[in-house]
Amino acid sequence: MAEISAAAIKKMILAEGIDMVAIADATTLILASPARPATALIPGAKGVIVLAVAHSLGAVHNPDIRLWTRNKMQTSRLLDQVAEKVGRYLEKEGWLSLPISADKPAEIHKFDPKTKKKFRHTKVIGQFSLKHAAVSAGMGQIGRSNLLLTENFGPHQRLGGIITTAVLEPDPRKDLELCLPGCSKCEEACPVGALKKGKYDIDPCFNYWMIGFERMRPKSLKEWPAYIRMLISHNRRRDWFIETGQNYITDVDYCIECMKACPVGNHWKKIRPRIES
Repeated sequence: MAEISAAAIKKMILAEGIDMVAIADATTLILASPARPATALIPGAKGVIVLAVAHSLGAVHNPDIRLWTRNKMQTSRLLDQVAEKVGRYLEKEGWLSLPISADKPAEIHKFDPKTKKKFRHTKVIGQFSLKHAAVSAGMGQIGRSNLLLTENFGPHQRLGGIITTAVLEPDPRKDLELCLPGCSKCEEACPVGALKKGKYDIDPCFNYWMIGFERMRPKSLKEWPAYIRMLISHNRRRDWFIETGQNYITDVDYCIECMKACPVGNHWKKIRPRIES
């Protein structure tokens, strides 16, 4: 096996148009819940190379979220192409490697794997948490918005990665405090109250982000009238057939309000649009 240095791999990745790259120790990762250790995907994994590409801030702040979606798809494509290229290079040099997609696949769970009880809302879980790997590699921190924040780009980046058996010097973790003191802009911007007092409720967020529904499926009988009114309102102004086709083609999101509201990111200071409070 050829010797591979962390510096050489980083230089190769940055030359491909990637904005940030960092390396985490695969055996000491901060893990998401449920845990997705790198060593479960590649036994003997030594490192996780985390790649990040900044979103276009113009796409983030554009009033038509479909343009943001298109930008998201393009950044994902770049990340996947580079991860595939570098992963193949590492394997040619004798190191087992697995590129991790910036987008899909994801595990879909209707039932809690632990309790076997049906979730109120279907859970979509990534095969591996690149966000937690990025924190492990000192790239950033998870903010109040539950998004990865970095010093340069705030919440405005997309992640890809490579799990590998190559022995690469890991970057140190950083004790960052990027959320501004007293700032709650992301919580105030959330249209469904998924962010409250530093806590994140995934169900209303996912419901709104995926299909634009302001209400969750009712828990009790008294909630049904408001829920039905919402469905009628949506049915009057939306064409479900056309939307379904468009979603298959472009993977449309319905909300990035917490991302849009975040003031973090040194790179954007001069060009960030002013958001009226």
